Amino acid sequence: MQNLSTLVTGLEYKSRQVADKMKELHRSFDELQSKYLQLEEKYEQQKQTINNLDQKIQILKITNAIPKGKETADVKKKINELLRELDRCIDLLNNRNDITHGG
Repeated sequence: MQNLSTLVTGLEYKSRQVADKMKELHRSFDELQSKYLQLEEKYEQQKQTINNLDQKIQILKITNAIPKGKETADVKKKINELLRELDRCIDLLNNRNDITHGG
């Protein structure tokens, strides 16, 4: 009878140890899950920051590609020259079309 009592007491002790360990593991799991969610949120924020910085880089590249000061006036002048030349070509093509179509 003493052996049975000792055996039951030992089983009760072991079951309390298992239950305590289970609680500890649940707490650890909850902590890890919380940290994971925080890290995931931080990752998404950093990803958004990277996207914003990439957009700013693209804007800066475009902005730096646009000439400043005197160069701007030269570019505008060149664009106007090219537009006038295009207009002359269109006129020539229109006149040629009128001639060939009996206009």
